[in-house]
Amino acid sequence: MAIGSKIIHFSEIDSTMNYCKKLALSGEPEGTIVSTEYQNIGRGRFDRKWISPYGVNIQISILLKPKIEHLPYLNMAASLAICETTEMLTNADAFIKWPNDVQVNNKKLAGILIESSLSGRNVEYSILGIGFNVNIDVETYTDIKDIATSLKNITKSTLDKNTVSEILYKRLDHYYSKVTRGESLTNQWASKISTIGKEITVGFPGTKRKSLSGKAESILPDGSIQVILHDGTIFNASSGEVSISNI
Repeated sequence: MAIGSKIIHFSEIDSTMNYCKKLALSGEPEGTIVSTEYQNIGRGRFDRKWISPYGVNIQISILLKPKIEHLPYLNMAASLAICETTEMLTNADAFIKWPNDVQVNNKKLAGILIESSLSGRNVEYSILGIGFNVNIDVETYTDIKDIATSLKNITKSTLDKNTVSEILYKRLDHYYSKVTRGESLTNQWASKISTIGKEITVGFPGTKRKSLSGKAESILPDGSIQVILHDGTIFNASSGEVSISNI
């Protein structure tokens, strides 16, 4: 198994993403996982903080060395692996809010962050970061209790985090192996996207681009989402942040 063949675990670290980048530059093998019980400056997409107390959640970064044509499928592999892990451990159905929030009952269970270094058309490395709510009791956190969940909140019991990690690593390796063999994950991934058919707004945090609103129509082969804007034009979003319109 490539993913998880080497695991470097910390009790506490500033950021698994930052440490994994150092490993990439020093020539560590593909599939190396950096995990921690607590991150001082852990971050999600758009540099947002991920609330995760000591010892309760999975916080990992994985060193990958894909080909450039594989890049669109890394997020798919990760989110499908998280969905499958969740469904193996609970009686709940997991879905994906485009592009990469794994949700149960419309509440966020896990997030994914991917950062890659390219030299021309060669990928020097990709770092896949995953924050997965396992045993956090989100009900005790006012800021997130209405928008987040955890395996503990879903099952009403505390799970063995090592068991969850082992399942997750196997599913990640399964889907990443498909990617490196040139298999498309788009259809399977699209079947888990909860955003299709809904009225959405696509925002672009960190840029000066204006938000766009319309109906989420379909998923394209590269994972982009096709949106029919309110003026009838078609917009294909390859990145951004989606909010669901309550209408």
